[in-house]
Amino acid sequence: MALSMLLVFTQFLNVTAQTTIEYQRYVHTYLNAPGKGNWTYIEKPIFPLYINNSQIPIGQNWTIVCPLEAGHSYHVYCYGAWVHTGSKPKTDYDIYVYNPQGTLESTHTESAGLPEHLGTTVEDPFFVPASSGNYSFVIVNDARESRGADQATFMIIENIECDKWYTHDVKGKTANLPTLRTSWAYEFITDSERIEVWVRVPDTLDMYEARLYLMSNAKSLIVNNISLPWESGLYGNVSDVGGYNLNSEGYRGVAYASCEYNGQDMYFNYTSPSAGQKLYHLVLIGEIGEGTIEFLVKTKFDTTLLPLTFPHKVTPVDTTEIAYMANTTELENATLRYTVNNWKNANTIEMTVSNRTCNATIPQQPAGSFVEYIVQATDTIKNQLTAAGNFTVKIPTAITDFNVTRMKITLGENITATGTLSAEAAGAPVTVTFTSINATEKVQGKALENGTFTVSYQPTTTGTWLVQASFAGNATLYECESTTIMVTVQEPSFLSLYGLYIGGGLGGGLGAAGAIVYIKKYRE
Repeated sequence: MALSMLLVFTQFLNVTAQTTIEYQRYVHTYLNAPGKGNWTYIEKPIFPLYINNSQIPIGQNWTIVCPLEAGHSYHVYCYGAWVHTGSKPKTDYDIYVYNPQGTLESTHTESAGLPEHLGTTVEDPFFVPASSGNYSFVIVNDARESRGADQATFMIIENIECDKWYTHDVKGKTANLPTLRTSWAYEFITDSERIEVWVRVPDTLDMYEARLYLMSNAKSLIVNNISLPWESGLYGNVSDVGGYNLNSEGYRGVAYASCEYNGQDMYFNYTSPSAGQKLYHLVLIGEIGEGTIEFLVKTKFDTTLLPLTFPHKVTPVDTTEIAYMANTTELENATLRYTVNNWKNANTIEMTVSNRTCNATIPQQPAGSFVEYIVQATDTIKNQLTAAGNFTVKIPTAITDFNVTRMKITLGENITATGTLSAEAAGAPVTVTFTSINATEKVQGKALENGTFTVSYQPTTTGTWLVQASFAGNATLYECESTTIMVTVQEPSFLSLYGLYIGGGLGGGLGAAGAIVYIKKYRE
């Protein structure tokens, strides 16, 4: 068995990443094992497995076993020189997936030269195990369809979402040798040109480094709409992409950060030189001690606080609720600061946070107060969100008992309106607006000490006129309006227009008749 192991590793010596201490300690290959045949056990899903030309002859298979956690999302792929999308493919690798109970979970049998879609279903880009334990991926060189046994790379790595916190258990080196939990890696995919990585480190642990590796570009192979890494870059080779490295020494990636002491948090940022979706690997390496870290890949920066409440017509007896909602992720904390004297002095209130919302209540303020406030919040992905607003506190007012002396008048007469303005506004000016289809007239009056007012206006046209009183408000009083009253202005009656003339004519006629009678009597 020792000789078989040596021969297998000798085949892999042309691949740098597979000669490292990490790989040699946690990737185990066996040939002709009783009951299992040729197989490789990968103790943690972070290593690319290089399959040489002719390693899986036509009609034979190779099994890769790796422990996976239920509910986690893994990117599983098999590509390399055997992938050929032209008209003359040679190698046809089929893959069968078995769960920890040994039951066949899925079958993947693309035609020759086409990479298998190794998601939970053929439509899914990622594989999500239903249970935790050792999953077996059996690569079969299809005896019916294959005409070759070309080189391949098989990879399993956990895929994480951006803008979401994750936890990971880390254990530093022992006797200067890595433990199972010393180095770990994850992949993520984003089209964001700006990336930030945050790592919270417990006091029981000193991290060696957190590293970011850009693994794909516009030329990368795409399976299930997801980019695969530059294959050579998986083995530590560096071009404009690649360089994936799990060891303390060697290439550190496009961005990285380290700890100086136990418990020091880590942070770094990276800006992509080009647009478009890209695949990255995040490598986390422990140094001394052990503990659970929390880490975040942040790509959302255009966060905003959206108002949920709008203060309006606040009175001296009101408290004022201020509430906002973040447009992206949950909030960690939020603070409200407010002032009534142009920030010469300010009051601070810790806001109540629930999921993406925050709220606080500003206490009662006297009439005439101009209240300015600022909300400052931090969301779970370390965005600083700010919003500001203001409102004025005033006493409400009202116009009551508004009416007109007559609902119908004759052209030439006045419309007389009366009403009462709230006692708080006694002595204030009141505007009464008279509106017809062709005209609008505003007449100003003044409320007496008891609040009553009277305003008159003589319409210039007949028809319907709308009459309404209003108070414009001031620094301490809110504006108000009365109800609207409809007044009909009519043409004068025939008698009222011509009565004088008719009366004059009638009187003249009677006078003439009397004169005639008098003359007649005189002559007699």
